[in-house]
Amino acid sequence: MKMSDVNTEKRLRLLKQIRSRYNENQFDLNNRERILYGRSSRPAERYEEPLEDGQLPDGQLSFFRLRLVLAVMLVGLVILMDMRNISLAGITADKIFQAISADYEEKLEQWTNNSQPSI
Repeated sequence: MKMSDVNTEKRLRLLKQIRSRYNENQFDLNNRERILYGRSSRPAERYEEPLEDGQLPDGQLSFFRLRLVLAVMLVGLVILMDMRNISLAGITADKIFQAISADYEEKLEQWTNNSQPSI
């Protein structure tokens, strides 16, 4: 074992202790506020040990992962539509490519000019 490995382990333990102490303090503060004022500045939380970096609570799916999977599926669908010349509800891959590559700057300027109140 290298000396730097020991230092890293100590740092990780210290970080876990600090996070745990912070969570305990927040939990205690919320309890005191609830006792004194009948409310808390933050919603009541169930006390749990802090999660490791990158971990999610049990039963929760990352919304980012869901969006990523959906985006990959949609891109795959457009590529498939282009390769096989498929149209869905009258929309072809060419129409999708035109909508993506269109220059909307002039339309946006018109919209912003129309939405501003005249003086």
